[in-house]
Amino acid sequence: MRKTARRHQQGEESRLRILEATLAIAAERGYDGTSIALVTESTGLPPSSVYWHFRNKDELLAETLEYSYRRWRETAPTWQERVGIADPAAEIRDRMERASRAIVDNPEFWRLGLMLGLLNRQQEPAARRRYLEVRGETRAAIQAWWEQVLPGGDDERRRLVAERLARFHLTVMDGLYLGARSGRGWNLDRLVELIAAGVHAQALTWLEEAA
Repeated sequence: MRKTARRHQQGEESRLRILEATLAIAAERGYDGTSIALVTESTGLPPSSVYWHFRNKDELLAETLEYSYRRWRETAPTWQERVGIADPAAEIRDRMERASRAIVDNPEFWRLGLMLGLLNRQQEPAARRRYLEVRGETRAAIQAWWEQVLPGGDDERRRLVAERLARFHLTVMDGLYLGARSGRGWNLDRLVELIAAGVHAQALTWLEEAA
C-alpha cells in the first residue's frame, strides 16, 4: 500500500509539473504555439508521461485552462462573499480594485483565456469550449453579486440591470488586463476609481429608467 501511495503521489507531482509547464508555454505562445515536444522539453519528462495523463494536446490545454482557472479563482474577488461595506459606491470600488489586482498578480488564466477566446476554428477545441463555460460561470457570479449590491425594488428590473452590469464588468477586466500588459504608465488605482464611480452612477440611471 505504501508503494501504491508513493506511485500515486509521484504521478500527481508529474501531472502538476506538466500543467505548470503547459500554462507557462501556452500563456506565451497561445494554442497553436504549444506542443507536447515543448512541454516535455520544459519538464524533462518523456512524452509517454505526458500521454499517460492526457490523451492529446487539446485535452492537455483544456485541463491547463481548468487548472489556471482554479488557481485564479482562489484570489479573484468574484468568488468571495460581500465584505460588509455599507456604502454601495465604496463596495463597488473595493470589488473592482481587488479584481484588478487579481488579474495583475495572477494573470496566466486571463491571458490564456483571451487567447482561446479569439481562436477561430471550424472544429472548436475543447480548451476554448471550457474557457467559454468558465467565462459564463464568472459572469453569472458577478451578476449575482450585482443583484445584491443594487438598491431594492423590482426584482426583475434589478436582475436585468445586474446582467447588463456583469457583462460590462467582464469587459472592463479584459481592458484593464490588456492595458496593464501592453505598456507602462497605467495607473490602475486611478482608472479603477474612475470606472467604479461611473459604473455606480450608470447603474442608478438604468434602475431609474426601468422604473
